[in-house]
Parts: sequence; C-alpha cells; structure tokens
Amino acid sequence: MQILELTTNQEISEYLNALEKSGQNIIALDLEGEFNLHYYGEHLCLVQIFDGTRDVIIDPIAHPGLTMMNELFTKRNLLKIMYDASSDTALIQHLFGVRITSILDLRPAVSLLEYSSQSLSFVLEKELSIVPVNKKKFQQHNWMRRPIPADALEYAMNDVRMLFALKERLFEKLIEQNLLDQYILQNLYVQNGQIKSMQKDKYKKAKGFNRLTAEQKKLFSALFNAREKVAKAANMPPNSVFPNKMLMEFCQSRDSGTYSISSAVGKRIPTNLKNELLHSFTNILQDHNQR
Repeated sequence: MQILELTTNQEISEYLNALEKSGQNIIALDLEGEFNLHYYGEHLCLVQIFDGTRDVIIDPIAHPGLTMMNELFTKRNLLKIMYDASSDTALIQHLFGVRITSILDLRPAVSLLEYSSQSLSFVLEKELSIVPVNKKKFQQHNWMRRPIPADALEYAMNDVRMLFALKERLFEKLIEQNLLDQYILQNLYVQNGQIKSMQKDKYKKAKGFNRLTAEQKKLFSALFNAREKVAKAANMPPNSVFPNKMLMEFCQSRDSGTYSISSAVGKRIPTNLKNELLHSFTNILQDHNQR
C-alpha cells in the first residue's frame, strides 16, 4: 500500500479537512520517538496514521515546523485509536505543550480481558494471527536517522494498520463479557488523568533509587544532574556518558577515586566535556565523603 506523506502545514490542514468532509471521524494513530537511547532528550520522530483507507505519515524530523500537527492531536471530533497511549501523550505534552484528545486506548480493554501478555504484538497475534516481522531488529531502531529505510517504515506502519480490526475484536469480547461500561470508564482515565512530567525529578526513576538512604539519594541526585548537563551539551544519551549503574555504586561507596570515575566515562564524549564531568563528579564526591 502506498504511503501518503504530509510534508507541510497546508497538506496536514487539507488532509484533516478532507477527512471531515468525507465524514471520516476516526483514525488509528501511533508515534515513534527518541527517548535518550541514541541522542540526548526526547524527540518526536514519526507520526503514523491509518484512516481505514490510506497509510499516512508525518515526519517532523525531515520537515520541522509542522505546527498543524497540534491540530491533529487536539481535534476533538476526530477519534484516535491508540494502544497504550500514556507515553505518547506524555511526549506530545512535553514537546508541544498540548494534550492528545479524543483517544480510544485499547490497552485498558486488553487489561480487562486478562490476556496473559499486555503487549500489542501478543494481542495482535492472539486475535488477528498477525505475527510482527523484524520486531527485534527495530526495537532499538534509531528513528532520528534520515532517510528512513523502507523496511523500518513498513514496520512502523504495520501495527497502526491493525488497530481498526483489533478494536472490533476487542469490543466484541467486551460486550460478550459485559465489560464495556468498565472499559469506557477506564478509557476516560486516559483522557482525564494527569500526564506525568518527563523532566521533573528524572533521577527518581533510576533503577535502585528507592533502595538508597536519604544521604545517598542526595548524592545520586547531584551526580545525576551534573551528568545531565554534560549529556545535553554532548547530545548523547546520559547513560552513554556515564552509566547509571556506576552512579549507584559511587553513591553506595565512600572510596570512589578519580581513576575509577574516569574509566567509566563514555569513550565518545569530547575531551573538554569529559574533563568538565570529572571535575564536577570529583567535587561532588569529595564534598559527600567529608560529611
């Protein structure tokens, strides 16, 4: 199936108007993003749409400044079938300050129906006999790279194409099991629930943080924030600048030396930024060890 790419604000506007004129008020929607895996920070890399007839993409990396995407995300009379929309809504809120509205999130239906796995790939295979192709290959794909390879683009479109059919199958089961009202209520939580900030207290999300003592948490926070500053300057994932695992070890040990710190710094980081990081870490650790 040929993919329609919307490359300008006018094209997005015309597409939305055409949907409205044709009476098409429902689409399937998915996003691909970058989340500190290959570069620093969070980025919207691709928007995938299936409107029941056409495959549609919007590429904000290749075509920056597409402000009409906000119209797509916030259009209330356009129902958006999504799967596990929480991370996508948080990303859009974080990047553009708007909230995706009129979401029909299928994940609560899967939860209510008590599937043994909540993953979309599992449910698609279970209900529609759709087996994902090259899933492992693209699980950590760099969606910031351009041009997007044809097989990566096909992978990105596959799931969103299936959401219409999956919706019908899940709704049949919800009705059969008298769970439709519960699903409606849970889906409303998606619409009205608080969207968690992607920036606030990021260090608290690190594995093992909650097991640290109060003093160790203060130290981890200081090291984490110093690393964030350098990672942003280097445009590198923070964990590639200096691994969280080592931050945890330094917080739990009082004899972390400069040599052990230096050996754990990422190899690709520029020398001036490496020196800045070493200087910041050394000062923070020395201050902590003197207490």
